[in-house]
Amino acid sequence: MPEDPTRTDTPQATRKTATLRHPRSLAATARGPDRLLGLFFVAVGGLLVAGWTLPIMTVHKLVFFAEQISILEAAAALWDSENYVLGAVVVIFSVVFPSLKMLVALTLWYGADARGPDLARLLGWLETFGRWSMLDVFVVALTIVAVEVSIISDVTTHAGLYVFTAAVVLSMAGVRRLVVLARRAAEAGEGVKA
Repeated sequence: MPEDPTRTDTPQATRKTATLRHPRSLAATARGPDRLLGLFFVAVGGLLVAGWTLPIMTVHKLVFFAEQISILEAAAALWDSENYVLGAVVVIFSVVFPSLKMLVALTLWYGADARGPDLARLLGWLETFGRWSMLDVFVVALTIVAVEVSIISDVTTHAGLYVFTAAVVLSMAGVRRLVVLARRAAEAGEGVKA
């Protein structure tokens, strides 16, 4: 008789779910509102994408010219104007670091053993690594100030700046919560061994 494909107790189903979610992961052991942390990271990822693509500012030059600029457009403009280092800094700290941070956080949330010896160390590294994404918020703010003090330009900030800043701050809070949950899981594991 053929096996029911919806059954989860078969070896094939166990292998499939094991690759997606460790049975003792933080996601599997979370209680209450903490169970939504994975969804929280996905939502923060959506905020990051919105923050990259929404306009962060409009630069008004003289009276007739105005240009809305997003983070991705700013990076492309820097690259096009041969400011490769500054363009790379913007891409690395505003796109690559936050993206990796969310992917690693989700991987640790669903795939790492909550009582494993390496989880706390990896989360500490992730927390430190993630703070560097605040550098881009600082660079964007300095750029806006620099353009505002210019005699021929005026700047209006837009939602993209606030959405991106919110995504960075929320990602830091989410990773901080992961660290707290990992410490609790480690302490609970030590209590069981004793």
